[in-house]
Amino acid sequence: MANSEMLFMGIDGGGADCRGRLRDGNGDLLGEAISGPTKNCSGMLAAQDQVACVARKTLEAAGFGEEVLNRTHVGIGLADLHLSSDKEFFCNWEHPFASLQVSSDAHIACLGGHGGSRDGGILILGTGSCGYGLLKGHSINVGGWGFALSDMASAAQVGVLALRTAIAALDGIYEVSTMTDHIMAMFGDSQEEMVLWANTATPPDFATYGHIVVTFAEKDDPVAVKLMSDCGTQASAMMRALAWRGINQIALMGNFAESVEPWLEAETTSLLVPRLYDARDGAILMAGGTLPALEPGHEQDMGYKQRYGHG
Repeated sequence: MANSEMLFMGIDGGGADCRGRLRDGNGDLLGEAISGPTKNCSGMLAAQDQVACVARKTLEAAGFGEEVLNRTHVGIGLADLHLSSDKEFFCNWEHPFASLQVSSDAHIACLGGHGGSRDGGILILGTGSCGYGLLKGHSINVGGWGFALSDMASAAQVGVLALRTAIAALDGIYEVSTMTDHIMAMFGDSQEEMVLWANTATPPDFATYGHIVVTFAEKDDPVAVKLMSDCGTQASAMMRALAWRGINQIALMGNFAESVEPWLEAETTSLLVPRLYDARDGAILMAGGTLPALEPGHEQDMGYKQRYGHG
């Protein structure tokens, strides 16, 4: 079969959505699509359904039908895939693809970020957070244990702290600022309304307030500045944890990374390198595909905003 007839699909299954990309054997882009979240707390069967859904949507976007599923080699990275039992369950799926490779979303993000290199690391700062690296092909994980116990320096956790600070400021416990007034006004200056909202809020809901903190920090709001400074300290600590384990080249990824980078501690910025490709392309590499060559300097143009993913 000619390279142009071979199909490779990369799927980035995060907590917020599931994204697919299709390339041919030459690395040429054929199509992309997006579907719902694959977070495994919703069940691995549900995750499989979402993967199948985004796979079909991606093929449709490329002008193909389901008849090519059996010649499509697929790589999948799933959010929170830490338990070997979950990975084994997914790998035992009677899938419709030519082949299937499954790993965590952090792993495919690292493969993409470093163009398939067996050495290098990433710091994912999005709705959640995770430090991950490869050292001679062996994986190293720092954080990324979920919203309840981890996700430091993430948009969701900064959002939680912003809400916690705002409600305490209205009670006279903490300093009032323009930002805390703004946040409380969003709840009608009612602590009860905020509490009722928080009882059913998801990490992406909290992440909205993390991005509000960024906006006010840019206006030198003292409370917002303190929250972002603490966020930068936490992100720097994660980078040092990776460096201590031998990962000395770290690419920032995730939709909160660009906002956090200015707050990193100076001694950790020397660890930063440009991201080359994103998580979906990392999944394509894992599936056995190839990627197009980057023009000099293009890796820096790709920015932070294409999801690594981790939510």
